[in-house]
Amino acid sequence: MTNDFLKTILLIVIVVAVIGAAFWFISDKYPVYAAKKEVVNALKDIANAYKRFGTSADQTVTMDLLTGKEWVILDKETKDHWYFELVGDPPTLIIATSNPSMPGGRDRVAKCDIASGKIWGWGTGIGEDSTKTEK
Repeated sequence: MTNDFLKTILLIVIVVAVIGAAFWFISDKYPVYAAKKEVVNALKDIANAYKRFGTSADQTVTMDLLTGKEWVILDKETKDHWYFELVGDPPTLIIATSNPSMPGGRDRVAKCDIASGKIWGWGTGIGEDSTKTEK
């Protein structure tokens, strides 16, 4: 009876340890996964907004104009994690650069070609462990 009790306790301890390790691994990786997904979604939203509204704007289109007229609505977390800029006149490229508060680290760069919608750089391979990309 005592051996069965000890075996049961040992089994419970092992199961709890395995479950705890799995939760730790997931919780450690989730913020980076979420940051990668957030930049890809934001770049798509900005490109779509520019294609819809930016070409008909009666003034130079900037990120301030896109967000100010609510053509693009970025949540507070995305604004805290990323700096977005439109490149070109008229813009042909969107560049997102991570801020120090981003879980994956600062100076990560993701880019989006506005015409094609193609996105490349950090965060585009959602399942991959990406490294810093060139600016």
